[in-house]
Amino acid sequence: MNGKMWSDLRTDFRGSPVILGVIVAFVTSLMCTLVMAGIYTWSNFSETTLPYAAYTINAISALLGAIIAARNAATKGWYFGGITALLFSVMLAIVGSLVDMSAAFQMQTLVRIALLALIGAFGGMIGVNLKR
Repeated sequence: MNGKMWSDLRTDFRGSPVILGVIVAFVTSLMCTLVMAGIYTWSNFSETTLPYAAYTINAISALLGAIIAARNAATKGWYFGGITALLFSVMLAIVGSLVDMSAAFQMQTLVRIALLALIGAFGGMIGVNLKR
């Protein structure tokens, strides 16, 4: 432990940036989903655009979560952003497959997970360069 006492270690711990980023991504996703639900309810939007809205919400959520995670990590932005978005997208895929049993992990799901991880890595590069 490099000669550090327990109290010193406890004050050095700031939490995991990845967990914070995933939480931010889920909260962003929830808020955007509620807004989109209102828009689809009280407007004349066609339900055929719903999958595109969901993909956009997921991408924005992963990007924002990655930015926050990398900003808090203050180093290795692409790494923390990519891991954050990867965890977020895998959790979304698991929840989606639990809700709809016919939606198993397919190649399309794996491509979406990889795409969100790349978006997260990009967001991490942005986040690590933002001032605290």
